[in-house]
Amino acid sequence: MASTEIKAQSFTRGESSSPDLSDGGFSPDSFGINLTKTKGMLYFTESATERAGATLTGNIIASCVDPALTGNDAYYIADDGSFYTYSGTTFTEKRAAAANYTYQLGTSDMIPFNDGNFYFTSKTTIGQFNNNMGTVTEDWWSGLDSSYRHPIEVVEKKVFVGDKNLILYYDGTTSGTAFTLPAGQNVTSLRKHPNGTTLLAFTGGTADFSHTRNGSGKVYYCDPTLQGAAVDGWSREVELEAQVEGTRNVGGTIFATWGKNVGIFNGNGLDPFTKVLETSGTTYSQSMTNMEDIFVVRDGRFVLCYGNIGAGNVWWKLHREAVDNINNLHYKGDNVLLIATDDDDLNEIDLDNAGNNGQFRTNRMTYGSEVEIRRFDLIHDETTASTTKVVYSEIDLAGSNNIIEEKSYSTATRFARFPANIKTDMFQFGINLSIGDIGFKYIRIQHDPIK
Repeated sequence: MASTEIKAQSFTRGESSSPDLSDGGFSPDSFGINLTKTKGMLYFTESATERAGATLTGNIIASCVDPALTGNDAYYIADDGSFYTYSGTTFTEKRAAAANYTYQLGTSDMIPFNDGNFYFTSKTTIGQFNNNMGTVTEDWWSGLDSSYRHPIEVVEKKVFVGDKNLILYYDGTTSGTAFTLPAGQNVTSLRKHPNGTTLLAFTGGTADFSHTRNGSGKVYYCDPTLQGAAVDGWSREVELEAQVEGTRNVGGTIFATWGKNVGIFNGNGLDPFTKVLETSGTTYSQSMTNMEDIFVVRDGRFVLCYGNIGAGNVWWKLHREAVDNINNLHYKGDNVLLIATDDDDLNEIDLDNAGNNGQFRTNRMTYGSEVEIRRFDLIHDETTASTTKVVYSEIDLAGSNNIIEEKSYSTATRFARFPANIKTDMFQFGINLSIGDIGFKYIRIQHDPIK
C-alpha cells in the first residue's frame, strides 16, 4: 500500500502558489493557520475577540506605537476624525468624531517623534498630539494638497511628510521643505533605509488611490543631512517597474506592495519574488505590520504572513475575517495582533493560543491513474473529552467538502485512524476543527492502485 505523508517539514514549508503545485507544504485554500505556536505543528488560529471599551464610530485607518511605554500599546485615528488609545485591555476614545478635517485610508499616517509628541496627517494638515492624546492639534501644519497622500517617516531626528512632489520636514525647532522632487513624481510612501540614515521616497505619477494606473514609479534616496544641498535635493534615483503603494521595513528588508503584488525592494528595483494578492484594490503601508521578524499584510479579509518557521521564508494565511475587509494591522507585542476592519471593528487575536477558526487543505494529489484511497492515520494533541470535534473531508474541484469522517471525542486520545473507500485519480484532503483547539503533527493517506 502506497502512502502520502504530511508532517512537520510540510507545515514549515508554508502554503503553495496554487492547490495544484507542491512548491509549498499545503494548499493556499488553507486559512486561519497558526504556525508559530509550536513550529512544525499545525494549529488553527483562535477566533478574533473584539476589544473592550469605547464603541468605534468610524473605521480605523492609521495607528502607531507608543515608544515611551507609558501605558498605551497603540494610538489610533478613524476616518470620522475620532482618536483612540488602546492600553492592551481597554480601548478608549480620546476625541470624539469631528468634521474639522478629512481623514482617509491611504492618505493619513501617524508616527511618534523624539520631542515627545506624535504627528499625523489628514488630507490637508499635519496634526500633533502629546502623550495619551491629552492635547490634539489637528492643524499644527496646514495647507497640504488634498489630492495626494501624506505618508510620514522619521530619519535622523527629523519628521518627514510627503505632499505631492514635496517632502516637508520638522526637526523639533524648524520646519520647511526638505526635498523638491521632479514635477509629476508624487510621493506614495516614505521609508527609512536599512542603513538608518537615508530616507527612501517612493513615487508615482498620480495619487491613484484605486490603482487603476499600471505605470512605472521611482524611488529617491534622500540624505537628511544634505537636504536641499545635493544635486536636485537627492543623491540617487531608481526607476521602478511599478508604482509602489505601501512599504514596511522588517529586519532590514523593505517589503513593498504594487497593484495586487507584494514583494521586496532590493535597492535597485522590485524583486521578482512576489505574492499575488487575491483581492483587488490598493494595499497601503497602514495595512501592514510585523510580528518581530514576520512580515504581516492584509489581503481583503485575510491576514497574510511571511517569515521563517523552520524551512526558510514562506507564506501562510493567519486569519480570515468573516465578512469585513481589513484596513489596519497593528502588532501589540507578546504575540498579539490587532485587526481593524472597514465596519467599525477592532479585533484581537493571541497567537499563543490555538483555536478552531480556520481550515486546512492539502495540495491536490494527482496519481496518474485511478487509485483507491483506503486509510487515514493522523497524530495530534491529546483531545479533551467531549470538547473536541473534527471533520475530515474530501475536497472536490469546486471546493466543496465531502465528509469522510466526523469525530466527536468522548475520551482523551492522540490519534485518529479511519478507513475509506474513495476511487479517484486526484485527491485533496481537508481538516476543519469545529470544537476544541488541538494541533496536528502527522497525516498519512494510504492508497492502492486500481488495476
